[in-house]
Amino acid sequence: MAGSLDQVVTVVYFDKTNADFYKKGDFIALVTRDAAGQTTDRGIVRLRRMFPFEELWENISVLTKDNEELGVIRRVSDFPEREDLLREELIRVYFTPKISKIYSMKEKYGFSHWEVETDVGRIGFSVKDTFRSMLNLPEGRVIITDVDGGRYEIPDAARLDKASRKKIELYL
Repeated sequence: MAGSLDQVVTVVYFDKTNADFYKKGDFIALVTRDAAGQTTDRGIVRLRRMFPFEELWENISVLTKDNEELGVIRRVSDFPEREDLLREELIRVYFTPKISKIYSMKEKYGFSHWEVETDVGRIGFSVKDTFRSMLNLPEGRVIITDVDGGRYEIPDAARLDKASRKKIELYL
């Protein structure tokens, strides 16, 4: 049987002394430095928020293309020269249009088909099992995940117009 958690799990925290990020084509890549100053190019990596709804720029997991964790960025501000690059990548990965109006929401065969107005224009999407696909967060925020894994946000359900609220009130 294993000993303490420290002996089983080791977390590497990245900062500007042991890691650097750079743009590789359309992707982000990582170079790490060990204690002796030896560098290793880790290639293209993926950034994932550990707490995607609470901490947008903190506790960012850095993964290989095979989803193996290489380490954690405590705060993107720990990389002042690369902060914009890291923020842009997280914004791209977590692209979430904000819904301002719901034109229609029709249930059919276990799916709901939505037509909405967002900050990026009018969008249609489908949701399977609407109750499970809507995440109610504090302060009236609602996150909706469609059948393709796309996410949409209602920043404050109480601020929607009356007709829009009526279409989703059963799910809130």
